[in-house]
Amino acid sequence: MFVVIATLVIAAGLGQVEPLEALEPLEPLESLEPPAETILPVSPPEPAVPILAPNFLPGTVLYVNASSLALRTGPRLDAALIQYIPKDTRIIALADVIDPVPLEVGNKKGLWIYIQHDQHKGYVFDAYLVQAPPSLDEQLDWLCYPGKRVGPITNKTTYEDMVLIFGEVNISDTQIPMGNGSFEKGTAIFAGDAARQIIVQWAIPRVKPKAVVVSGTQWRTISKIGPGTRIRSIIQANGGPISFAGFEWQYAGFITSWRGGKLEADHELSNSIMAYLAPKEPYLPVDYKALTGDQEFSSDLPEADRLNLHISTMTIMLNE
Repeated sequence: MFVVIATLVIAAGLGQVEPLEALEPLEPLESLEPPAETILPVSPPEPAVPILAPNFLPGTVLYVNASSLALRTGPRLDAALIQYIPKDTRIIALADVIDPVPLEVGNKKGLWIYIQHDQHKGYVFDAYLVQAPPSLDEQLDWLCYPGKRVGPITNKTTYEDMVLIFGEVNISDTQIPMGNGSFEKGTAIFAGDAARQIIVQWAIPRVKPKAVVVSGTQWRTISKIGPGTRIRSIIQANGGPISFAGFEWQYAGFITSWRGGKLEADHELSNSIMAYLAPKEPYLPVDYKALTGDQEFSSDLPEADRLNLHISTMTIMLNE
């Protein structure tokens, strides 16, 4: 059944029904023009506020690199003074470092950070902080006593002691080649520094050192020999020639004997010190070939001098 709904217009008072005027057909929807797109003005974004990161992470061991540094109750120059911290003093950046506030004092630019010094906590200007003792080079005597110590390192120096002495930034883990493809975990100090590098071998990891591999040229034994020392100077310190293993095998250049010289007294080979020689260019291949192989050679051979032999590394045992 179809239901037809009609719209009627009743003429007032006449009772007659008249048809509606014909309506114009509607346009199909597809042909309608879409409304013009309204483009609203967009405000430019506000410039981002730079986020400043602290120069030193929480827990970092730091040292004062100024004659004194003010420790204050707040991150402001006018905050109450707690105390003055002397030069070279060790402090620690705390976990609750505040939102960094940039500051410039004189020609120094830095941030306020929250630190601990002894039992005191407060805020300091970090431009006067460093991660290694500022006077480290002055404090070290750079002397190696075979069998006893390398600078301040003895067989009682722990890893934590080394952090305090050398600064955490100067210490890193390393692998020590032991021959035949094997390695031993060690602790490098001044890694990559040709003048100061040493590597600590451990009897008990991080608790008890057993030896120190010295390759930095700034270190010297009590007889003034060390990495970089030429064969002529070694002979002079010993008062006579020495013997060493040939090159191109596992113990290449190893000093095997002082041959009764002066160094016998305080440089006991294998027990208190091991030292290795290496050639330095320029030299002739024929001279190098003459000193190769699994056998001993004497330092008074002319080839030894012409090869510019010098100590490349030495290992100081820590027995006492």
